[in-house]
Amino acid sequence: MKSLIVFLLFTICIHSQTVSERQKIVSSYNAAEITVLKNEADDFNRIQQKRVADYKKQHPFLESELLSLQRIEDDGTPIFYTTFNQGSSVTMGTNKMYPGGSLGLSVTGAGMTAGVWDGGKVRDTHQEFSGGKIILGDASATLSAHGTHVTGTIVASGFSASRRGIAYGAQARTYDWTSDYNEFLAFGAEGFLVSNHSYGYVASGLTEAKFGAYDTSSLQIDNVSNVSPYYQIVVAAGNDRDDFTVNQVNNKGGYDLLTGFGTSKNALVVAAVNGVTNYTNESSVVMSDFSNYGPTDDGRIKPDIAAKGVGVSSCTSNTNTSYDVFQGTSMAAPAIAGLVLMLQKHYNNLNATNYMRASTVRGLICHSAKEAGFYPGPDYEFGWGLANAELAANIITNRNSSTVLEENTLSTSQTFTKQISISSTQKLSVSICWTDPNGQVNISGDIDNRAPRLRNNLDLKVLKDGNIFYPWKLDPIDPATGATNFSDNDVDNIEKVEILGAEPGVYTIQVTHKGATLLGGSQVFSLIANATNGLSLNTRDYEYDNSVFVYPNPANNVLNFDVKNDITISSVSINDISGKEIYRATNSITNSIDISNLSSGVYFATFTSDNNSVTKKFIKE
Repeated sequence: MKSLIVFLLFTICIHSQTVSERQKIVSSYNAAEITVLKNEADDFNRIQQKRVADYKKQHPFLESELLSLQRIEDDGTPIFYTTFNQGSSVTMGTNKMYPGGSLGLSVTGAGMTAGVWDGGKVRDTHQEFSGGKIILGDASATLSAHGTHVTGTIVASGFSASRRGIAYGAQARTYDWTSDYNEFLAFGAEGFLVSNHSYGYVASGLTEAKFGAYDTSSLQIDNVSNVSPYYQIVVAAGNDRDDFTVNQVNNKGGYDLLTGFGTSKNALVVAAVNGVTNYTNESSVVMSDFSNYGPTDDGRIKPDIAAKGVGVSSCTSNTNTSYDVFQGTSMAAPAIAGLVLMLQKHYNNLNATNYMRASTVRGLICHSAKEAGFYPGPDYEFGWGLANAELAANIITNRNSSTVLEENTLSTSQTFTKQISISSTQKLSVSICWTDPNGQVNISGDIDNRAPRLRNNLDLKVLKDGNIFYPWKLDPIDPATGATNFSDNDVDNIEKVEILGAEPGVYTIQVTHKGATLLGGSQVFSLIANATNGLSLNTRDYEYDNSVFVYPNPANNVLNFDVKNDITISSVSINDISGKEIYRATNSITNSIDISNLSSGVYFATFTSDNNSVTKKFIKE
């Protein structure tokens, strides 16, 4: 039987996200696409209501917060929901963003609203929620201890100081999980920025094909993410790794346990670790004994991020003054949802009425994570590592001065380049993240289908002096081994290049894409970059503009180029599709390049001036 399991146990700014700010976000959305998706969701819901009613007639059972029938798959499989379950803030460092914190930001999340879907009604009369902090989004009447605990982790006001929520100045709009897809589709379409979902499939009894699979729940998350691209959905990874009644645990050593929401491309999937009071290195981060490991079937880096999920104390629904200690990825996920609110609020404080796209805040959280795990880089246990609010906030603070945090659009056949420089040997990190269109759902019974679910396959490289630095990637065939970074990543929609001991000089960030075309003709992507001691940013970035024009394209024996009059080219280089440099000219540069000796294929020509470079893609016939 397939079912869903909640990952349970184991300077103050009072400016709100205003109606007008949400309307500004909504105005950038495609209303027609949202309407189509809403109609499809309504049809899906009506069909499921009949299927569920018919199933209950034939299979009576006691419905509760821990066992709630939500849908029947096309193959007849029932899907049940159940719940997954002061140190969280210290572990991530959000306390440094609070009034009196070391960053001097005075951010509390005031004026922001999180969506929370869970197993029942949140006790909105609890002392931690006084002052109208909770908006009940539906008519659910059954109180949920789990939902109350989760919501408290995000927004509890701190009546009990040690139980204060991550974004304790914020509000929450709460729902039970019945018709969750329809509801969070509508929530995102209103211009809200984040919601938490600490529930997922009950692993016991699932067939092997369901683990790691991109399925109906995964598709729903990605559908909503694409029509509401400022809306970040946060989900718990699950708590089954210590349950030896689950065959997958015995057969795969705890790997390949993610299901449902956790295998979507655009959700932030959260693993649970012990609290960290003083991070010194990767050994400071200790994995819980229950948190589910990836990968997805196609090898994506999931979970994405880790937060405290062991021994989390928060309010419960027993009375208006009750608290309890729970553990689980259910407790880790709301910490990340709270972090999203905090970072969005900080960005908004510095950028008037603007907020980050979900791809930006998601990429920022993963980019800034503290190292965790046995090997350098990401892994299928901790994801990108332990969430690091301090570095994420500093990247926002210093954007356009010593860090990069920007949103760009890559069109079909275009190449994006941006130059950055460092003045001393240090660690250099560059990431891209994008909200990828929905993928192809696995065929029922299909086990470990390795076909990538990416629709728009962007490629990140960092170039310097003929050297190419590639992003991290993992191997789903051998999930316990370390990440590699010597070739392109063709499965993830978060790519990160890390250069330890990067030498002083100019580095070129290059973003291209595979395939003849991009779905929709273009892809918005977020770019994040920082260095230990700060970056120097060029004042004139000409990213695939009209500064350089190459022709003919495709070319046969000669590639010509024209350059704007105010730009002097100091070098020209050509790289093949693998990144290997096959041509370079620095003296006596003419506007015609002999390419007769090149094999047929795709190449990249880079034109460098004193303080900028631009790369053009061309085809050799």
